[in-house]
Amino acid sequence: MEKKIKRFQRLATLRKREISKEIKNSNLLENEINKNKNLIDQINTIMDSSKDDASKKIISSGYFKNNAELLNTLQKQKNIATNRNKYLLNEKIITQHKILINNLKKNKAEEKSLEYKKSYYRELERKNN
Repeated sequence: MEKKIKRFQRLATLRKREISKEIKNSNLLENEINKNKNLIDQINTIMDSSKDDASKKIISSGYFKNNAELLNTLQKQKNIATNRNKYLLNEKIITQHKILINNLKKNKAEEKSLEYKKSYYRELERKNN
């Protein structure tokens, strides 16, 4: 009986460690998501500021070509950042799901440990009486 109690206590401790590890991962993912959002915002700001003023009638071909290349590169970077953000959000959802599952398993292990302790103490009382 004592072995079962210790086993479930160890299992609960293991689940607590897994939960804290997953919480750390979730926090790291949240930081990366925020950084990614800031990057997307910066790219949008640069793209908006680099658009030509419609009042200019004559534009040199070199300027137009450089500006078009810049906008193309920025759009590619924005697409990469957007895809990365989607991936990070999915990972965060998966991590939160793991936290919930481990929390349930930890609670079950703690309940089992308490059940075995109660039954163990009942047996000791019976033996003493």
